[in-house]
Amino acid sequence: MSKRLDAARGILSDSNLEAMLITHPNNRFYLSGYTGDDAPPNESAGVLLITRDQAIILAPSNNIEWAASEATDFEAIAWRRPWETDVAERVSNLGITNLGFEEEAILYSSVELIKQHLNGIEIVPVGDAITNLRAVKEPEEIELLQTALKITDDVFVACTEQISSGTTERDLAWSIERTMRDMGADGPAFHTIVASGPHAARPHHSPIDRVLEPGEPIIIDMGARVSGYNGDMTRTIWLGEPPQKLKDVYNVVFDALEVSLEGIKTGMTGVDADAIARTIISDAGYGDNFTHGLGHGLGVRVHESPSASRASTSVLQTGEVLTVEPGIYIPGWGGVRLEDVVLIQENRSRNMTTAPKRPRF
Repeated sequence: MSKRLDAARGILSDSNLEAMLITHPNNRFYLSGYTGDDAPPNESAGVLLITRDQAIILAPSNNIEWAASEATDFEAIAWRRPWETDVAERVSNLGITNLGFEEEAILYSSVELIKQHLNGIEIVPVGDAITNLRAVKEPEEIELLQTALKITDDVFVACTEQISSGTTERDLAWSIERTMRDMGADGPAFHTIVASGPHAARPHHSPIDRVLEPGEPIIIDMGARVSGYNGDMTRTIWLGEPPQKLKDVYNVVFDALEVSLEGIKTGMTGVDADAIARTIISDAGYGDNFTHGLGHGLGVRVHESPSASRASTSVLQTGEVLTVEPGIYIPGWGGVRLEDVVLIQENRSRNMTTAPKRPRF
């Protein structure tokens, strides 16, 4: 973690800051290794205070031994409540003139309370400066992501081989999450989606007790979590013989995915990456039915930088990890989505996903 701490201190230097408060839980984990969970919106498991020569993790007293055991590059201190006042007093005692903070990862009330006790010290928003450090993955991060993806792929195969008559969306989702743990995951990266029939017209869906019926699309979106890193994979399957409409829609999405996997590479913008799939889907007459971006970064957060969408400002860099997930959603009928994960490389990105897809018709 010391290399990451050095990078954070580089941001201090570049921004002419003397200290920085880290409240984003994913950034806290990334910089320190501490795996404590926040209870949003207002119960923090700890914050980091970083200066040019100090690194402190402040956490509740019942978490302090946990924090100390994982955040070994940080001095672990049990905070006094309210933690905002404690932080402000410690910052004031450092004799500094400014403090950076993550304005998108802290409550307004917390900022106001900190300001009241800073004794005139300037408080400066740092935007995505720390979050952006996570975009390009280190080799050990890629290994952890590959492990999470391999478990995800293996669980998909194991659980879809045993679907029987009467299986519900909820049955399958629970089987997937249970099998993830059995195969070595810490748990699911997110709530597993099993969306069948008309529910497959929803990009996001919470499984219910709806029985999976023959001939209808079944979208399965799932991911295992391993040592703080997340898998993500989507497949569309069906029971029995699919009708012609499902075949036609599936073929379009299949082509959009395969061409995107071939074309995405270092230096491409997120807009251009998205356009590869979007052009294929639009040319087939389903442009209005592809309602989300092509993909998002994957790491300690399920959705992080970079992004590939019509609104993306990202330029893809070697070493970033990106989901590639074209989809078509038709209200009242259903939908199809396929998703792989790629490691961005210079000439052609490497597909990290191995779960089988139904073949093109």
